[in-house]
Amino acid sequence: MTRLKLLLAAGVATTMLATGAASAATRGNRAALKDLPTYSGTVAHFTITPRGTIDGMILSNGTEVLFPPYLSTEIAYAVKQGDQVTVRGLKAAGEPVIRGVTINDATTHQRVVDNGPPAAFGPHHHDRATRMMADGKVAQVLYDPGGRRNGVLLENGTVLHLPPPEFGNQKIAALLKPGATVAAVGAGTANALGKVVMVRAIGPSFDALNRIAPPHRPHRFQHRGPMAGPGAWQHAGWQPSPWQPAPAK
Repeated sequence: MTRLKLLLAAGVATTMLATGAASAATRGNRAALKDLPTYSGTVAHFTITPRGTIDGMILSNGTEVLFPPYLSTEIAYAVKQGDQVTVRGLKAAGEPVIRGVTINDATTHQRVVDNGPPAAFGPHHHDRATRMMADGKVAQVLYDPGGRRNGVLLENGTVLHLPPPEFGNQKIAALLKPGATVAAVGAGTANALGKVVMVRAIGPSFDALNRIAPPHRPHRFQHRGPMAGPGAWQHAGWQPSPWQPAPAK
């Protein structure tokens, strides 16, 4: 029995999400890929980092699929919004989030496999995060690779990311429930793939914003498995700018 089989049998999928064991399987034991569960659906949205690279997708059934940013270019060429895809990966216990290892697109007939970062992979040099505003109704909660809540998807396709501890703040958490109307200010980016805001202040409207605690300063990207930590908060080079009150809308 392979090491991956033993880990799956032991029910430690969540730990594997955080440590990158799934990616190790693709590098050291390709036969183990067939042991990974499969999940299928239609691509409804892409999720992007503050630098504008793809780091995941949301299927039409609400399932969130996370991929490391070094696969961004491959995914952009292989997968389009509205395509039918089948993903192999590991699901966080009790939450609708998958740490993707492979993705097969039934429309383009392309396949993307996470074999770990290329040798030259390092800090991102894409669109620079700028101060942004966003508002709308919450469609669903989003998660990091370890299954912690770290943001929401709005009905208009915008992604709002917050430090996971903020979901323990009752006042903030009430704004993040599906169906709630929310307004936010922070740093982020928008391109043809989507819009993301790393939230610094949030409220029911731009006239009633609550400042939130900023995350710890992100460090340089270090590969500790494909995701290198809990979601977009640890992407290299992003540093939140000081929050300022939102201008009148």
